[in-house]
Amino acid sequence: MEIYSLSEWDLRKLVNNLAEDNYIFLPVQCQQSEGNRSRWEFVKWDPQETRFQLNCRRTDALCFDFFFPPNNIMHTFPEGQPGGEGKSLALLGYKSCDINALKVLDKAFEEGDFSYPLYKKRREETTIISVDCLEIAEPCFCNKVGGQPYPEDGFDLNISTLPHYGDMLIEVGKNSVKGHEIADRYDHLLTEATDKQIELREAHREKMMGEIEEKNSYFEIKPENGKVPRDAPFWKKYATKNCYCTAYTLACPTSRTLQNFKESEEGSYIQDKVWDSATMKDIHQEMHSDDPSDSRVKEMFYDKFDRFYEKHGYYGCSGCGLCISTAGGNIDIRDIFADAENYRA
Repeated sequence: MEIYSLSEWDLRKLVNNLAEDNYIFLPVQCQQSEGNRSRWEFVKWDPQETRFQLNCRRTDALCFDFFFPPNNIMHTFPEGQPGGEGKSLALLGYKSCDINALKVLDKAFEEGDFSYPLYKKRREETTIISVDCLEIAEPCFCNKVGGQPYPEDGFDLNISTLPHYGDMLIEVGKNSVKGHEIADRYDHLLTEATDKQIELREAHREKMMGEIEEKNSYFEIKPENGKVPRDAPFWKKYATKNCYCTAYTLACPTSRTLQNFKESEEGSYIQDKVWDSATMKDIHQEMHSDDPSDSRVKEMFYDKFDRFYEKHGYYGCSGCGLCISTAGGNIDIRDIFADAENYRA
């Protein structure tokens, strides 16, 4: 495990240097607010204008936005070639739940039956610089799906801010070639972390883990809960709460599908892939049921916590809580977990 110490000023230098070869995106606080909370979105790094702040909760932007443009032309025939990508990407500020969501997408689009080569290409060319969580947002439940408020793998570099200490720690991903290359290239900005600094990091991580476990202590997520019958009585109370709400997949970082279009014009055609929420296609086609308790959230529940788990051995959910903060009808999936557990009790 390679862990180094650096100041925020040196981190700014590092980001500016990386910007020479990469498009840098990092989270900033937007003017728009929702209720009592502000929105955090990814913006392109501008050293003259972008406010550099990593002590924030996860963004409202979906982690896959950089890997799945809403649409992109794949080929034009007979003459066209796939377009170049330009600079590589460096994403600064991903959280543990973002990384875990990408792992779900990797399973589907790199290893699954449906391979999407441009997704794999973007993943390989993108540098992930993740950040430990310094606060627990109200809808977070990553601890219930095997996560925690700090990443353990899946990053090239991970930054941990030391509360009340001033410096930051930067950890190099164990198997990351890009991470080691960056650390070697900019070693003049880094110093080896002290035992005291590492102890402070671990103490803060334990504190964050304790907070999220206490907050979510009223429910459990177990593989058996995904097997509750579709006609279980508790589903009826969710049937009237926006049965056709699309937020549970439009806001979900692990729900993606595509539509494939071919347009002919003067002897040639363009192959175009348009990405949208899984709700718009797969679930819409599946929901031809006479059961009045059927809903999109119900279908999503069985897809992520039964079918995906049965096939891959882990849940198709990162516990980010975006479905809770964006869904209409006051649907809270944590209540569904609690109801499923009580039904089995």
